[in-house]
Amino acid sequence: MPDSPAAWSRRRLLYTAGLAGLGLVAGPSLLAACGGAESGSDSGTAAPPAGGTHLRVALGWITNVEFAGFWIAQDRGYYQQEGLQVEFLPGGPNAPTSTATLASGGADIGIPVALQEFISAVNSGNDFVVYASQFQNTPAGFLSLAKKPVRTAADLVDATVLGQQGVQPYVEAAMKLAKVPVRYKFIPVGYDPSPLLDGQGDVYTCFATNQPITLEQRGLKSGTDFFVTTYEQLGLAQYTSLLCSSRSWLAANRATVVKFMRASIRGWQDNAADPSVAAKLAVDKYGADLGLDLAQQTRENQLQIGFTQSPTTQSSGLMRIDPKRLSGPMYSAFAAAGVSPLPDVAKVVDTTVLDEVFQGKATV
Repeated sequence: MPDSPAAWSRRRLLYTAGLAGLGLVAGPSLLAACGGAESGSDSGTAAPPAGGTHLRVALGWITNVEFAGFWIAQDRGYYQQEGLQVEFLPGGPNAPTSTATLASGGADIGIPVALQEFISAVNSGNDFVVYASQFQNTPAGFLSLAKKPVRTAADLVDATVLGQQGVQPYVEAAMKLAKVPVRYKFIPVGYDPSPLLDGQGDVYTCFATNQPITLEQRGLKSGTDFFVTTYEQLGLAQYTSLLCSSRSWLAANRATVVKFMRASIRGWQDNAADPSVAAKLAVDKYGADLGLDLAQQTRENQLQIGFTQSPTTQSSGLMRIDPKRLSGPMYSAFAAAGVSPLPDVAKVVDTTVLDEVFQGKATV
């Protein structure tokens, strides 16, 4: 029996995190391998409004609340106001990755789930440029219980780690960066935190906007009964859900991208003010055929808003990419995880698109 849509999201993000550590997020067949009986959604978005410049955007996942700001921008007519006709192309466990769709010419803008997917696409010969990041940091991390909380990399030493095959490089990278012994026991498990609750291990690899909700629904309280320690807190920072295009297309359509980003950021600004709006849009409209749960989607959106924000976004606006942060701590984390080669940040990041969007302000 296929997993619920909430489980799909946990599955994809955890699986992708593992592949990223191995440098394997490169093509659709790898994502399809974890899909089982699942299939990608080919609905999810209403037909784009007639008129205006047509723009195709390949999403990195199904049309759930993960793309909250885009749904608000579409629903409130922000794209229409910019003269755009935006078509969102859903992804899914058996769908091509967004970078594969972009490389094949099936989309103008791609939103790869993980930074490593973008890096792999560039290393495969694609002349892609990234100009925005939906999440300032990955919500991937570790879930532990109060009886043995894992708050630092040192707490992982000699611990029994429950997780999905492929996440081991991240566990080891955290320990290497902290200069503690790389010594732990790994037990592969599925995409539900029950083995942790059953005492089969000390810590469970998680996605901070998904599995913790499962524990909350069972009456447990974050910070008291369980703890979430993100990769960022262990020195493994990375941008997530990036927006990218081919260099030549961006050069020829720069004004269109600026308009799209301005409208999208308006949507994400609205989302931060009221996370219930996009959750309802995801459940009732854009992901109406996915069987999404409103309470779960609302809570997921509440949790993910924090990951869209950072000191950089507070001073310069949402979706900003800091090249120094990328080439510094983020690349150091990838290097510790064995990811190579790492492309020249100056050649693959364009910060001027959002400079034009924000015009020196922190909001649009």
